[in-house]
Amino acid sequence: LDLRGNPGGYLDAAVDMASWFLPEGKIVVKEAAGKSATPVSEFSKGYNIFTNNLRMVVLVDGGSASASEILAGALNDYGIATLVGAKTFGKGSVQELIKLDDNAAIKITVAKWFTPNGVSISDSGIMPKYEVKVTPEDAKNKIDRQNMKAIELLR
Repeated sequence: LDLRGNPGGYLDAAVDMASWFLPEGKIVVKEAAGKSATPVSEFSKGYNIFTNNLRMVVLVDGGSASASEILAGALNDYGIATLVGAKTFGKGSVQELIKLDDNAAIKITVAKWFTPNGVSISDSGIMPKYEVKVTPEDAKNKIDRQNMKAIELLR
């Protein structure tokens, strides 16, 4: 699953995607508002159509953010997939847009997202198990070493 350069999307979409791989009731993401707030969890819907024999790699990089980090974090935490690439962006925050008047609004962070194992997506992003750097030379020659590593792991 290639999530490189995926800036994310809606939380519901990340939960829905994770549900294809996780049994019903497994935590996909925890959301905490404030330091003393009890985290609220989003749970897998349990489509879980893949068997325990699934071998999966998720490719991530600095462009993987928000909902794509939620999906990668859940699949990683449960051992469903191995992460390959570079550290993700670290956009694990919930924001609300508050209209001030007809010409102005302000976006305020109201909560943070955490992986099922409690890793703060905002504070650190998600580090892949196999970090594979992309050099300018590789990019120029269209050599995708991250994808090559994923294929190596799946063989």
